[in-house]
Amino acid sequence: MIDNRKNLLLAASVIIALNFQSCSKYEEGPKFSLRTKANRLKGDWEVVRIGNQMFPSGGYSLEMSFEKGGDFSFNYSYGFYSYGYFGEWEFSSDKEDLRLFFDNELQTFEILRLTNKELWMESNISNEEWRLEAK
Repeated sequence: MIDNRKNLLLAASVIIALNFQSCSKYEEGPKFSLRTKANRLKGDWEVVRIGNQMFPSGGYSLEMSFEKGGDFSFNYSYGFYSYGYFGEWEFSSDKEDLRLFFDNELQTFEILRLTNKELWMESNISNEEWRLEAK
C-alpha cells in the first residue's frame, strides 16, 4: 500500500513538473515563476537595446519605471539634458501585451520575456525589439 502511494506521488510530481515546463506565457520565458507578472515588471529598468542600437550610446541613456499601481515613467538623458514622460501602464486581458499610455498616446508592446531582471518586448509601431535590464 505504501509503495502504491509513493508511486502515485512520484507520478503526480512528474506530471506537475512537465506541465510547468510547457506553460510559458511568453515566447522567451520564463517557463515558471513564483512572482506575478506585475511584481516582475514593477521597478526601475534600463534600456540596453532597441533593435540593433545598444544603450547607453553616444551619451544617450533610456530608463523606464513601472509602479505596481499602474504608474509609469520613461526618461531619456543626453549629457546634462534629460526629459521624461509620465503615464500609466496595463497588461492586455491575456497579459501577453504591455500597454503604455503617455503624452496622449497608446503604445503597445508584445512581451517576449519577463523575468525580475530582464524585459524583452516588441513595439507594435516600429516592430523593433526592446531589451531592458533591471537597475
